[in-house]
Amino acid sequence: MTRGFAVVALVAIAVAPPRARANARVETEEARVADILQSALVKHGGEVNRCFEKALADTLDVAGKIELAVDVGAGGRVVKAEPASDGVKSPVLLACLCESAATWTLAGIDPGSTVIVPLAFEGQAAQFSIKAKDAPDRGFPPPSGKKAGAAAPTPLFSVKLLVDEATMRAQKAALTQLTIGPANRIATHKHPGAEVLYVLKGHARILGPAGVAPEKLDEGMAILIPAGMPHAIENMGRTSSAVLLDVFAPMGPERVYRDPKDEAGRAAFEVIRGAPPPAPAGAKFTVTAASGADTLPVFAGKGKIKPLLEPAKTGNNALYVGLLEAQPGAEVPRNSHPGSAEILYVLSGSGEVTIGSEKIAFGAEEAIHVPDGQPHAARFTGPDKTVMLQVFAPAGPEERYRAPQPPAGGAKTKPAKAK
Repeated sequence: MTRGFAVVALVAIAVAPPRARANARVETEEARVADILQSALVKHGGEVNRCFEKALADTLDVAGKIELAVDVGAGGRVVKAEPASDGVKSPVLLACLCESAATWTLAGIDPGSTVIVPLAFEGQAAQFSIKAKDAPDRGFPPPSGKKAGAAAPTPLFSVKLLVDEATMRAQKAALTQLTIGPANRIATHKHPGAEVLYVLKGHARILGPAGVAPEKLDEGMAILIPAGMPHAIENMGRTSSAVLLDVFAPMGPERVYRDPKDEAGRAAFEVIRGAPPPAPAGAKFTVTAASGADTLPVFAGKGKIKPLLEPAKTGNNALYVGLLEAQPGAEVPRNSHPGSAEILYVLSGSGEVTIGSEKIAFGAEEAIHVPDGQPHAARFTGPDKTVMLQVFAPAGPEERYRAPQPPAGGAKTKPAKAK
């Protein structure tokens, strides 16, 4: 079992009936084919599980049976794989399985045979991590009218839903990865809750209503946009895309990316036509960068925390956002934070997180979701330091970082001072 899911191989038989023979002989032949396929599934089980993992990156609601019709050529090499039946209805899963099966070798199957490979996928109640590369891109298609010989046009924008109700059963906050094409923008809109943007790549500008100065964001900078603040998100690059992490708390606006007709999503992602209304009383953008953040030692001196957006700075308790850095060998002891969910996005490095009883190896460009109250721990195993963007929704658990931290020897020490 990998990441909380399982793939179960069923009995497999040849599509075309064998030549006339005794019943015992037929049963023996079917058993022989089943053994061959079972051996292939053991050998390629990692690939099948990886296909399931990719499908779960879109939604947890992936379950059922799929049968692949596999044509076998000389030496048992598969020459073609296509669906015979699909009870799962996941295009991502089906395409991945067919691509994988087309590379298999079924030694012992006669050339010219077609064999059915049945697979059953168990439904999942929860999952805690998603690789960003697995999440499908959603958004407006690129402009039409591509000229002959010209490079493929870049979409106006695209969104990967990493942490939401469908992917992680999230309830406190949503995380998306937003890519805005060169010289494009997300039109002026507003949300009933708070939003945080963190720039992974490129340069962006956040435009507010009249009287609110625009804010320019470079890589590694974050901004908190308070509830009800009209704003547009603009890519300042003329030739390259801007990539940002986008956090919503409470959840809601992300729903419109999954279904543009979703009424709750449309209400939480209110597009503003014409001149934007003024900013709500007292509302303002809060912008920060790691270079100007406090540095708080943690993990017995093997890590540090850099708070970027916290209530003391933003006046908003909906979200805390900071950077977590850990050296190889650092460990986070088992802990929980009732009432607040935690979202981590791995910027670099690797390690293992244990959530409940499930151990999950993680790497760069991966999102991790820890539900509120769920016990969890982590250790960092890679050769280099690990850097994560850390979110608590609502804020609160981060306050422990400013409490006295015991040194490696276990003696008490004074509270950490900002650097």
